[in-house]
Amino acid sequence: MDSDLITAVSTVLLSIVGFTQLKILITQNRQSQFNLIEEYRKRWFNSRRDWGAVIFIGRSEENYYQVVNEKTINQFILLKEKSSQSTPSIWALDSSRVIFITISDICIKVLKKQLDISDVYPIFGTELLRNSKPLRALLDKSYSNRDYQYDSEKHHNIRNEIQDWLVYHDGIRRRCLILIDLLWAEATCLDDLPPADIKSAADAKVESGKYNRDRVYTECMKLNSFNKLLIALKLSKFLKHSEYKEPCSKIGVDKKRLVQSEKEWTDRLLT
Repeated sequence: MDSDLITAVSTVLLSIVGFTQLKILITQNRQSQFNLIEEYRKRWFNSRRDWGAVIFIGRSEENYYQVVNEKTINQFILLKEKSSQSTPSIWALDSSRVIFITISDICIKVLKKQLDISDVYPIFGTELLRNSKPLRALLDKSYSNRDYQYDSEKHHNIRNEIQDWLVYHDGIRRRCLILIDLLWAEATCLDDLPPADIKSAADAKVESGKYNRDRVYTECMKLNSFNKLLIALKLSKFLKHSEYKEPCSKIGVDKKRLVQSEKEWTDRLLT
């Protein structure tokens, strides 16, 4: 057999083997992602009571909107009444650790591109975003809530305990805020949120948008070594989906479309 022909055949065979190995690696990587997603899904599902406790603490004391049943809420109320300034509220701190560490862990996977935000979003759905205000109130002390002025001293004290714990665990705190921002951008892309909520967030991001994008960029640069600039730029740009669209930009919240969406949303409610 001619040596040139042998070389050509060998090259083709090596290409086929290489392509097959690459395909296997991609399949294995995707399977490991599916396994990771399922692991986090179970972890989140099993922390339902802890999630309820965090929202109970983050909301004002008499707030109607909670995420667990009345029986569980009454248990939280009893635990709150038994609390004392002389000892830590272990039940509240334990629940907060479970929820915020889980959110932070998932955020790290997203920031390192081990998971995509579109993979993570179905784990939480819009439930986390609908409760983002009480979450932000715990994660960011500057996030004011005028309803808190009517809370009892015990409710205030427990909330302060959680806020202080998060201050001492600033990495967890930052990454939780980052994941909320990324999930909000994904939900805005999918039109999963009421237009009024999208508008309210876009209004707020007129002031905070650049800060949020810089925060994602900085965190990506810390966590990654290979390809870190590309990942940081991509994820920080992704947050623009939840900001008002700039002139000549293809992404962002369109004000005219938002008005039309609000009208359609209202019509559906009244039908």
